[in-house]
Amino acid sequence: MPTTTALEARLREYARQYDRDFPSTNGVERRIMARMAIAPSQPPRTRRRWEWATAGGLMRELAVVTVLLLLAGVLVVGANKLRALQPRTVTPPVTATPPPVGKLTQPPAYWTALHFVSADVGWVAETKTSAGPSTPGPTFIYKTTDGGRAWQQQLTWDGPGPVQVRFSADGSQGLLVGNGGVPLFKTADGGAHWQRMDPPPQATQVALQYFLDVNEGWIISYLNEATPGFAGVFHTSDGGQTWTQTARLDVNQEFSHGQLGGSLQGNLVFRDSSTGWMTPVTTSGTGITPVPPFLYVTHDGGKTWAVQTFVAPLGGALNSSTAIFSPPQFFNDREGLVLATQQSIPNGPGAPTFEGTYAYTTTDGGDHWSAPQQVVIPGGFVSTQAFSMIDAKTWLTFDASKVERTTDGGLHWEILDGALPADAYAFEVEFQDVNHGWAAAIIGPAHPTLAIYQTSDGGAHWTALTAPALGGQATGG
Repeated sequence: MPTTTALEARLREYARQYDRDFPSTNGVERRIMARMAIAPSQPPRTRRRWEWATAGGLMRELAVVTVLLLLAGVLVVGANKLRALQPRTVTPPVTATPPPVGKLTQPPAYWTALHFVSADVGWVAETKTSAGPSTPGPTFIYKTTDGGRAWQQQLTWDGPGPVQVRFSADGSQGLLVGNGGVPLFKTADGGAHWQRMDPPPQATQVALQYFLDVNEGWIISYLNEATPGFAGVFHTSDGGQTWTQTARLDVNQEFSHGQLGGSLQGNLVFRDSSTGWMTPVTTSGTGITPVPPFLYVTHDGGKTWAVQTFVAPLGGALNSSTAIFSPPQFFNDREGLVLATQQSIPNGPGAPTFEGTYAYTTTDGGDHWSAPQQVVIPGGFVSTQAFSMIDAKTWLTFDASKVERTTDGGLHWEILDGALPADAYAFEVEFQDVNHGWAAAIIGPAHPTLAIYQTSDGGAHWTALTAPALGGQATGG
């Protein structure tokens, strides 16, 4: 019978193996539900399974303790540009073919990013639906300079769409970030020319990445070392042209609060050059004692990390084994919001159920967070195609052709009269302010097509724009 120390060492090694076998999908928890309106004809992407039958006693020991439970969560909160003076919201893309839901026919392509810097200038990413269960793609990047009446292809690559799109306010400097930091493209002329950047050479597997703007970003990756379990923190201030390793972290020490082994699974976000957060995955099982809900926080650009605990709602059911956190979203340099959804995991087979969503707010840049306030999302996250936060109180949900809005942080909702057309499923949504926004949608279900809409009255009414032609052809006048 192995000792506790030996078992813990084994479990930590399994946690590291898990991270290697199932790379982090940074940001997917808050985006995947925005894709649940398409039914692809192919089966979902194959993932490696543990061989329990042949693992012997060692794996049976592991079966006693659920080391990691990675959930494709349901928070589709838009990733804010994190600008103090220019609040906006973006619902970023997932990096895989959308999962099958409902009776919609598979479209030839789907939206994977949308970003406007003005009423006239914007970009959209379109990814072809995969012909098989492997990587989807190719992906095409289009630009408009006349508010969406015409589009020109600027870039294409094989593979899924970007997880982050960053442009300067004037649209000249731009950055496209893929999952795991690959691909990473940078432009200095509004997208006329793109340069592909490489992740740091020491990074054997990029687990987490985040770019604050077109220049400053971070990557956290396991290191190519003889001693396993160590991660490097890499920082760039020139859009990925050069990287500096700023820290070497023992994952089991820095990211193992309340667990039997550390993990780099989660999401990364920075408020500024110093302060950032990592959302942990939920863990449960024999030998793992739930602790109050928490995030990891850094105040020195990722060099060191600490645990930031959140107050649990009355009853204590929201804890480290049940809470799915969205990354903190800031609307200026002081005001921010975190959503935590409580899940209930069945004892036997079956998907988790979701018991409720709670909002935590901050007015001091995330140093302190309020007590939880329960909020109701119309239809629940499991049926909402897109969910966007314009500011701390004004949110929009897009469920098929119905658009609902709250102006009091989710306490009350109203259905907007001038909704999107029937059978329009919004996938990518961005608002520059409380009035002006765009939605990239799929019109279905029998013969689904791609469409883009614009609103100038906070989502009450929408005007159809020209959608780029599939495959990279220029469209419009």
